[in-house]
Amino acid sequence: MGRWRDWFGHYTVVRPTREGAAYLALLVGVLFGAVNTGNNLVYMVLGVLLGMLVVANVIAEWNLRGLRVERRVPTEAFAGIPGTGALVLHNPRRRGAAYAIDIEALDGGRERAHVESCAPGGCVEVAANFTFLRRGMVPVARLRVASSFPFGLVHRWRLLDIPAEVLVYPEPLSRPVPPAPSGEGDEVAARGPVGWTGEFAGLRPWRPGDPLRRVHWPSSARAGQPLVAVRSAEGVEELCLRLDPALRGEAREEAIRRLAGRAEAHFARGDAVGLEADGERLEPRTGATWRRRCLTLLALLESR
Repeated sequence: MGRWRDWFGHYTVVRPTREGAAYLALLVGVLFGAVNTGNNLVYMVLGVLLGMLVVANVIAEWNLRGLRVERRVPTEAFAGIPGTGALVLHNPRRRGAAYAIDIEALDGGRERAHVESCAPGGCVEVAANFTFLRRGMVPVARLRVASSFPFGLVHRWRLLDIPAEVLVYPEPLSRPVPPAPSGEGDEVAARGPVGWTGEFAGLRPWRPGDPLRRVHWPSSARAGQPLVAVRSAEGVEELCLRLDPALRGEAREEAIRRLAGRAEAHFARGDAVGLEADGERLEPRTGATWRRRCLTLLALLESR
């Protein structure tokens, strides 16, 4: 039984296509004609039609046998925004290429791809658009590998379980960065100048991630703790975004999307961005790593 299942695969489903349904109707008509007339020539035609159907099914089964799929998700995924990743089709067979393979996700990212051919022992990588509908850790598992090869009479598919989880950031709502540091209610809790160039703007305690060359050593020695010299930089700000803890439901989700858009806009401008949400606080910092840290916090916030 194990060999039988290995040969024919798991969860294989066969459905006739529109052309296949017409072919079956023709086959039934020839069968009735052969039985009613007893004509040997009609029986020969019936045999050819049945032979083609058998050959088509054998070739179609071999075409899908042993195929494996690898999912490569986008480096960054945002809810509701298509992201470009890839689906890789592997053909481990020693003989027999795979032709006209369609790959489609049944959950998670809704990705799909088409592979014209994959040589024996080879692999083909095809770009695929991943679209996740919600933020957070989204489980993705089931892929459908299908083909209508060779004659297009039947559509045969096999389900593959490839469990994984994808971190999906909130959909960022595009909003322009306000020119004045006046704040926007609960979105912005604090602002101030920041930068490593320009005029001296004061001192602040050293934070993890600050370069040591920016430490003001004379002032640090007098204060007994490391202090960093802050200098004004034109158009650059330090701010902390705050999520209103009283929000619930869709209002909370919209606020999370709004904060994600605000953070993206400020990070793109080079500002130092912090975040305060659900009792967790991230101090304002810059850089791509800190940007991902802030977006990860927003993505993993509980829905209320």
